[in-house]
Amino acid sequence: QYETNLDHLLKVGIKNHNDGSLNPKAQFNVTIRQMMERRQARAEQRGETVPDWKDELDFLNDPASNPWIAWPLRLYDCAPITDGASCLLLVSADIARNFTEKPVQIAGMGQASGRPLHDAEELTSLSAAKYAAAQAYQMAGITPQDVQVAEVHDCFTIAEIIATEDLGFFEPGEGPRAVDEGRTALAGDRPINTSGGLKSKGHPVGASGVAQVIAVFHQLRGEAGLRQLADPNLEVGLTHNVGGTGGTCVVNILRRG
Repeated sequence: QYETNLDHLLKVGIKNHNDGSLNPKAQFNVTIRQMMERRQARAEQRGETVPDWKDELDFLNDPASNPWIAWPLRLYDCAPITDGASCLLLVSADIARNFTEKPVQIAGMGQASGRPLHDAEELTSLSAAKYAAAQAYQMAGITPQDVQVAEVHDCFTIAEIIATEDLGFFEPGEGPRAVDEGRTALAGDRPINTSGGLKSKGHPVGASGVAQVIAVFHQLRGEAGLRQLADPNLEVGLTHNVGGTGGTCVVNILRRG
């Protein structure tokens, strides 16, 4: 529909593994390039023919290293199902400073249901995500342009691209171009899934939504370590969590202070 090519999906995976490689709690805290080089080194050690992959895209376009799961998705387009847990302390604003000097507020929330993907009118958007985002933006009194960092439900690489458009960060069809231009990377103007996302950090299913909130919490408090965004005025973050094959979505907007 928007002349997107499959390399755009692979580039999302490369980006998220780059971010996840900086996350000590990620299931896959290695880059795609590191995976590629390990396979080449293993082949050399075994006296086998060493694959002549030149870069990550070359590696990911090789069906021997990245087999098809269900077109247009390959193995490295799919998030793993992960063992893990997450928790947070949720208290009223008037007592938050009894627990920390740097509280993070819930500025807005939205939850919506819509047609699941298999019954949707289009495959390039989730209506539940759009409605949930609209509720959250209205409650927080902000627009998509005010969001400085986001964790979105990248159960598959295409899901991240769709989410960035449903949330209003990019116009329909522009999400892939944003990936091409590096806008969603750590150094970009719209960093997405700085934790590594579900794709690299992992997807512990019932814990994934809270884990997203924790990732944004650490960014807003300046505690994200090597993944910390450089913006000294980081104030507003967003989480987007999907369920029911796209039939339900929750969006949270968090604000520092």
